[in-house]
Amino acid sequence: MHQFLLICIAIACINDTRHVSAFTTLSSRRLIAQRSSHPSLNKLTPPQIQSSNLFFSGTTNDQKFQSIIENSSDDTVQLLRNELKSRLLSAVDEYNTMRVLEEEAAAATKAKEESNNSEEGDQGYVIRLLHRIVRKISKSKKKNTTTLTITKEDDTTKQLTQSKGILTSDSFRQETLNVGPTGQAVIELAEQLSLLNPTPIPTLGFKQYKVDFTSATTNQSSKLEGNWKLRFTTASDASFPKSTKRGVTTTSQVINAEKGTFTNVITFEKGKLNGFEVVVQGKPLSDTDIGLSFKKVNILRKSRWPRLFGKITILLPSRLIRLFASKSKKVDDDNGGDSSRRAGPYLRLRYVDDDLRMHTTDSGNWFIQTRL
Repeated sequence: MHQFLLICIAIACINDTRHVSAFTTLSSRRLIAQRSSHPSLNKLTPPQIQSSNLFFSGTTNDQKFQSIIENSSDDTVQLLRNELKSRLLSAVDEYNTMRVLEEEAAAATKAKEESNNSEEGDQGYVIRLLHRIVRKISKSKKKNTTTLTITKEDDTTKQLTQSKGILTSDSFRQETLNVGPTGQAVIELAEQLSLLNPTPIPTLGFKQYKVDFTSATTNQSSKLEGNWKLRFTTASDASFPKSTKRGVTTTSQVINAEKGTFTNVITFEKGKLNGFEVVVQGKPLSDTDIGLSFKKVNILRKSRWPRLFGKITILLPSRLIRLFASKSKKVDDDNGGDSSRRAGPYLRLRYVDDDLRMHTTDSGNWFIQTRL
């Protein structure tokens, strides 16, 4: 009975009061399926779950949730972990479905506009051409600086003047997508699930990090090894909407833990390119952090002679990228250790198990991936 109460209270902590009814239905279905192995859950009913939300309505629940976890048995924590994982992946699917619908609507609108423009004939084309020329001339007259207005929480504004050069530190900042309420729900679930990370040292075994060669009994292979499919991200440069030219884009990642490499694979459904690969070298910085050095980009072309012209490799100035990236952000070191080691791009592993991996980047973007 004690474990049952802990489950109810902990689940209540991860719910916003706006989603009580939805959670009631979802949780009851999932927990009923687990009753056979956990008889203590047989008395759990939707009204009990709903009433348990009253414990923490309208409050910040992370500390209370963490406190409950620390006082729960392994079986209870595993139940919560399974429930959160299931809800997270369902939320990801819902977000991706909504995003596809939005992209299709935007594509239809664009196609309609292009169709209307094509019917305008030569006169319409001349007007558009003149408009482009005027825009280019007006831009060229501006100084080589741009003024950014940053709105703070107290509605005060502050103006910053920055260079518009290509190799400024701001050029290497990773932009964040506006994921909307549905995406924010995914992030909230990911934050909660990260508190239940079953892997104490996510970087163990990556490039032999903390491998004890004298131990022959403990499994010290890296859980990062293998192929992973990108399911959700807030990074704009890792998101490829469906288009008429390239079709549907598939994004995955191949990790070689022994060599310490991350190979991001982007595959196009159609078009002149099959896709491209971005090869990144990783270096363990702590139990959760891995420093990143971008090494090269492989452009995969459709060619009659694929061995000769199928792949074009472009080497990247990794040291220069790390230098400018380090100037574009404030170093976050809430993980402990020497903060100077995180001066360049890095990722922080938030959750790793056998089939799910979540990490955040130095820019604060989320990546959620499942094993292929």
